[in-house]
Amino acid sequence: MNGKIIIFGDICPDNNYRKIFDKGSCALSENILAEIKKAEYVVANLECPATNETNPIVKCGPNLRAKPGDLQVLSKAGINVLSLANNHILDYGVDAVSDTLKACHDNGFFVFGAGKNQSEAEKPLIIEISGKKVGFISFAEEEFNIAGQTTPGSALFDPYYSFDKITALKKDVDIVVVLYHGGIEHYVYPTPLLQKKCRKMVEVGADLVLCQHSHCIGTIETYHEKTILYGQGNSVFGYREGNEKWNEGLLVELDAFSSNITFKLMKATPEGIVFADTKDEDARIDLMRKQSEILDDVTAIKDSWTTFVEENKALYYSMLLGKNRVFNKMNRILKNKLIDIIYRKMKQMITMNILRCDAHREVLITMLEEKVYGK
Repeated sequence: MNGKIIIFGDICPDNNYRKIFDKGSCALSENILAEIKKAEYVVANLECPATNETNPIVKCGPNLRAKPGDLQVLSKAGINVLSLANNHILDYGVDAVSDTLKACHDNGFFVFGAGKNQSEAEKPLIIEISGKKVGFISFAEEEFNIAGQTTPGSALFDPYYSFDKITALKKDVDIVVVLYHGGIEHYVYPTPLLQKKCRKMVEVGADLVLCQHSHCIGTIETYHEKTILYGQGNSVFGYREGNEKWNEGLLVELDAFSSNITFKLMKATPEGIVFADTKDEDARIDLMRKQSEILDDVTAIKDSWTTFVEENKALYYSMLLGKNRVFNKMNRILKNKLIDIIYRKMKQMITMNILRCDAHREVLITMLEEKVYGK
């Protein structure tokens, strides 16, 4: 046993790699497949249900789906561990989650991060390799995806319980790996809150924290001699012409024996995923580390976040008020002038207060859930 564990980021056969999967290929190049064969465990986040269900749930954002047969394709490629904690696992309803769990079982995958109920979804996965026990645990932020006490779905990150689960896991294993599906899409830095969460994960026992979901390579820091990667980027999520951030991702390699962590740069092409050449890989990792130099500077992180929010406020104000796509687009073109007309400062102050106060926010969420779900 060589102790090598490979961890992919987000994988979804939907998007424009559908035809490749239908031909029995997982869209990974021969070089990547050869690298997989060197590892004993190969982990990935399957960011969609694998089901024949065709009726999507009503939600904000896209509904993603894989076919049950896609899991056989991934298994043949050498992937043998799947995290299902993400914001799309319930996109086709509770039966689709059950279909996914069955397809994973039928194809021999180890699974964590989702389950037939909350208790099952929260269970970590423990593997033994090179005389070491490695524990995997994953969480997702809440959208339309979370398991209930009696209903299937994803494991929720809940600060009142999740940190304790990491602590408990650390008592049983030598290495704890946390996959956190959250943060802001297409933003390379952690938000101030995300950085607090991930650092706390390390403080309570995590040895490696990998943030997924952002669809771009983010920044990296060593905290208390442990590693936090704020954005792994895409692994197999289709190709977008001219979108370099979308088309790249990091393959993470963990040596369980030495705890050494290395990265390999992957790039999406119209034909599939390939390793970048050495020159491009060195340049991209150097850029990541250069961008990461501000992570110890609280003011710099806050300033970066404030700039991002300012650039996106026209969209977020519109979404906050539940406006449609036409209004959202016009408001962005007009640089938030439509919202400024109808949403004055006093109204914004009231909204701010009921959103940032835990008690008021809980009332709002309960009200909206009853309206949306008819509870």
